[in-house]
Amino acid sequence: MNKIIMILTVILVILCAVIIGMEVYLNSNPKVAEIENSNNVALSEKVTDECTEEWNAIQTNTLEANSSEIRLSPNCSITFKKHYTGCNHTTNEYTNIPEELVNMDEQSVQERYPDWDITEFQSNEVIMEKDLEGECGEHYVLRDIDNTIIVFKVENGVEQEYEKTSISTEYLPETDKISFRDGLEVNGKENLSQVLEDYE
Repeated sequence: MNKIIMILTVILVILCAVIIGMEVYLNSNPKVAEIENSNNVALSEKVTDECTEEWNAIQTNTLEANSSEIRLSPNCSITFKKHYTGCNHTTNEYTNIPEELVNMDEQSVQERYPDWDITEFQSNEVIMEKDLEGECGEHYVLRDIDNTIIVFKVENGVEQEYEKTSISTEYLPETDKISFRDGLEVNGKENLSQVLEDYE
């Protein structure tokens, strides 16, 4: 027990001697103290330096901008919406993304299509719109001719036979028969396809 106390006392004395020796050395050598103080000042300046903070903010904003920039994927679909002022109708044309547009951002796509307004820009879908003069050329009238629905295309007020369907009007409700006898007007190829599909 006495040996343990003696060993601990010796260790404590050695530690005290080392600490006192370091203090005396630093106080007696002003250059060492000066270097140490300058390192502390440099570190504190580095932490609070305005230029450093501004640079860090710029870097953060740049990284955020780059990470949020949308680029087109190879599976992207593009919709071209044409609004015709003559008849006030809009037609939609759907297409898969051309290979040269893959990985482009919105600004690059806008440069490729300067006459179009980009109204939606997502990595998998782009919608572009444009106003055009004249009529869309997609005005149709569906008529009952000999108990069969015939599609007529209307251009400049003149009807021309466009498609003879295999849809019979014989078993349709009376209200639908009247609509087809009077001529059911449909605008746009999409709407035409939907109406014909409903009656098939």
